[in-house]
Amino acid sequence: MTRLEYAERFANDLALIRSPKVEARILENLDNIERFGEFGTLLVPPSIKREFGDNVRKVAVNPFDLVYTLYSEQDLARIEALIHQRAAK
Repeated sequence: MTRLEYAERFANDLALIRSPKVEARILENLDNIERFGEFGTLLVPPSIKREFGDNVRKVAVNPFDLVYTLYSEQDLARIEALIHQRAAK
């Protein structure tokens, strides 16, 4: 299993979620990342790559993208942020 590490930005973003359904979907996807580190796609908008680097992945959790960086050699996924899909270009 992949170990998860949470960025402060992600914690702040998660704290702003007001919908219990969206929060539950985010937590489900965190479980999926923990089980299958390569769960997310590498096809991310350029603005996300610029901010987080080339190894960044995303999982769509409408209306957000759950953004994380996978460090396969360390069996680690750093959960970076929740970015509103409309904001990513």
